[in-house]
Amino acid sequence: MLNDLNLNFELLEKLSIAEFQDYKCYYLLIENSTLYVIIEGAADGRKSQLFFKNLQQAAQLKKKQKLTFILDATQLKNVPSSAREEIHFFDLTFRKYWSKILIINKGVAKVILDMYAIYKPEHAEGIEKIDKPEIAVEYALNGRDSGGFSDQYLNSLSKDELIQVVKKLKENESLTKSNGNTSLDKITEILTDITWKKENTELLTFNKEDNLSPVYGLLNTIVTDFKDLHKTHQDLKVEFYDKLQFQVGEILHQEASLRGIFDSLDSMVWMVDSQFNFLAFNQKFHDHLKAQYGIIPEVGMNILEQAELAGVYDKTIHRINIALNGKEENYRDFYSEEGKVVKVVDSKIFPVEVNKDTPAVACLTNDITERFEESERIKSNEHIIASVNKNISEAIYRSSHDKGLIFVNEAFVQMFGFKSKEELYNHSNLNSIYANPDDRERLGKLLIKEKEVTNVEVKFRKKNGDTFTGLISSMVSEDEEGIKYFDGAIRDVTAMKSAQEKLKRQNRELKKLNTELDSFVYSASHDLKAPLSSIKGLINLAKNETDKEQLAHYLHLVDQSINKLDAFIKDIVDLSRNARQEVQADLINFNEIVQETFENYQYLENFDKIDKIIKVESTVEFYSDKRRLKVVLNNIISNAIRYFNPFIDNPFVKIRIITDAEKALIIISDNGLGIENEYLDKIFDMFFRASNLGKGTGIGLYIVKETIQKVKGEIQVESEVEKGTTFSVTLPNLKD
Repeated sequence: MLNDLNLNFELLEKLSIAEFQDYKCYYLLIENSTLYVIIEGAADGRKSQLFFKNLQQAAQLKKKQKLTFILDATQLKNVPSSAREEIHFFDLTFRKYWSKILIINKGVAKVILDMYAIYKPEHAEGIEKIDKPEIAVEYALNGRDSGGFSDQYLNSLSKDELIQVVKKLKENESLTKSNGNTSLDKITEILTDITWKKENTELLTFNKEDNLSPVYGLLNTIVTDFKDLHKTHQDLKVEFYDKLQFQVGEILHQEASLRGIFDSLDSMVWMVDSQFNFLAFNQKFHDHLKAQYGIIPEVGMNILEQAELAGVYDKTIHRINIALNGKEENYRDFYSEEGKVVKVVDSKIFPVEVNKDTPAVACLTNDITERFEESERIKSNEHIIASVNKNISEAIYRSSHDKGLIFVNEAFVQMFGFKSKEELYNHSNLNSIYANPDDRERLGKLLIKEKEVTNVEVKFRKKNGDTFTGLISSMVSEDEEGIKYFDGAIRDVTAMKSAQEKLKRQNRELKKLNTELDSFVYSASHDLKAPLSSIKGLINLAKNETDKEQLAHYLHLVDQSINKLDAFIKDIVDLSRNARQEVQADLINFNEIVQETFENYQYLENFDKIDKIIKVESTVEFYSDKRRLKVVLNNIISNAIRYFNPFIDNPFVKIRIITDAEKALIIISDNGLGIENEYLDKIFDMFFRASNLGKGTGIGLYIVKETIQKVKGEIQVESEVEKGTTFSVTLPNLKD
C-alpha cells in the first residue's frame, strides 16, 4: 500500500516486536510525520505492556514535533481482559504525545472502540475512526476527510469511475446477504462450543473484510477471557484446597499445643457455665481438687452438688455470679494462722462466651505467697534505701556514657545547685558539672580499667558556676546488652579541705613563729641588754663626774640608749599586734597619712636637709587597714631619712601613690646610701642589718613584710649603693 502511494517510510526495527510466534507488531515512520503501527496475532497483558513501552519511545522520535498515530489492528485475533488493562492510549494523559490518533475501524479494533463508546465514552473522544488504511494515511498526511464517499470525493470522480463504485456497492450488498446465514451459523457454533467444550473452545478464523468480522473478533475475545477465567478459577481452587488442608493441620497442631500450654501453666485455670458445671480445667486445677478435697473433676460436674466443697466455695460462687453479669474482677485473698499471713492467692474471674446460648466464666488462680513475701521485703528495702537517699549527705548517682544521668538522690540535686531531679536528667552536657570537663572522660576510662575507685579527689562545678572539691567513689557494671553503668557517691569535702588548709597554714605559721621566737628571744635579750648595760655604765661614770660639760655628754648618751630601747619596744608591739589582730577595712586618705608620717620624724637628725616629694593619684575610694598602713610607711620612710647620703647636694625622699578600683601601688624611693646587692634578699629577715651604722632595731623591714602579707599585698625592692633605694608596695582594695 505504501509503495503504491509513493510515500517515503521507514521500518523502525528496534521498536518492532517479532519475538513471539503468535504475535507481531511493526512500527513504520511515514514521511517523518506519521507513525503507522500494525498488530497481528493473539494479544495478552505481557505483549501489550511491551507494545505501549515501545509506543512511548516512538512518540519521542521527533522531540520538537508531535506525530500522527495510526493503529492498524485489523489482523489482531483477540484482545483479552489482560491485554485490555494495558490499553493506555484511551487514557486522556496519553493524548499529549500525539497530534492525532487514528484507528482503522475494523475487526477487533472496532470491538474495542465500540466497548469504550458504551462504557467510557469520554475516553473515546478525540480518537478518529477510519474505515481503510490508505484513507487513514492520506488523512494523516494531507488532512482529507476520512470518509471514502464524501461529497468532495464523489465530485472528483469521472462517469466511468462512478459506475465502478456503484457496481462494487451492489456486489458488497449481494455478498453480505449471501454470507448472512453462514455468519449466523458460525456464531451459533462458537456459542455452542463455549457451552459444551468450555475451556477447549477454539478461536474463529475470519476474513477481516467480512462485515461481521467485529462480531467474530468480539466472540474470540470472549472465548479468550473465558479460558483465562477458567484457568484462574482452577488455580484458585487448587490454592484454596492446599491452604485449607494446611490450615486444618495447623488448627489441629495449635489445639494440641494450646492444650499442652494450658496444662503447663503455673496458674490454676478452670471454666464453668451459668449452672456451675465444669466446662474445662487444666492439670494443675485437677491436681489441686484431688489433693485438697479428694475430688477428681470431670467436664460436666456441678460444683454445687459436691458435698466436699460445701461452704468452701461460697465466696467463689458469689464472684462467679458477678462475672456472669458481665463484670471482670481481680481478687487477692490472704490466709492467716495465729495472726501471721501464711498464704496469698490472686484470682482473676471474668466472663467468656462459649457460644451465643452458653454464657460462661473463666477463673485464673495463682498462689503468690513467695512472690508477695519477696515483694514485701523489696518494699521494706526500698523504704530503707529511700530513707537513706533522702537523709544521707553524700550525692548518690547512676549514669552511663550514652544515657547520661539515670538516677540521682536529693543530696545530688542540692550539692550541684539544681532545682529538681528532672532538671538534672534533662541536662544535656554532663561535662559541665566538672570544673575540668576532661575529668569525666578520665574517670570513665579509669573505672573501665580498674572496675572500682575510692575517694578520688575531683573539682566539681555547680549550676551557678561555683566550684567545690569532692571525693568520688564509684564502680562500673554491665548489663546483658553490654551497656556500662557507673554507680557512685560524691562527698563534698570543700569545708574539710578548707579546714585542712587552714590547719596546715596555722602549723606553718606556728613553726615560723617558734623559729622567729627563738631568734627573737636571743636577739631581743641582746638588744635589750645592750642599752641597759650602756645606761648602767654611764650612770656609774656620772656619779663620780664633777665636770658639768662631761656630765651633760653622759646624759645625752643615756638619752640615746633610752630612745633606742623605746624604738625596739615599739617594734615588738607592732609585730605582736600584726600577728594577733584581724584586718580592718578603713577608708584611706593617703595624703593625710603620708604627712602624718613625715611629722613623726621631723625631729630626726638631718630631717630638714632632705627634700620630701609626695604625689597621690587617686580617683576612687580606697579601703585598707589604716593602722597597718601606718606601720609600713613609718618603717620605710624612717629608714630613708636615717640612711640618707650626706655627701650629695640634693637628698630626697619621693612618695608616689596610684590607686584604682582593685589595688594601690605605693612607690617610695630615695637617693640615699643604698643597699649592696648581696643583702637585698635578706633585708626582710628578722634582726638583719644591711648597714654597719646600727641605727635601726633590725626588725623594721621584717615587720613591713609581715604586715603587707597580712593584708594580701606584695613588696619589692630595688637598690644600688650610693644611688638609692626604691620600695614598691602593692595593696588590694578592701572595699568589698
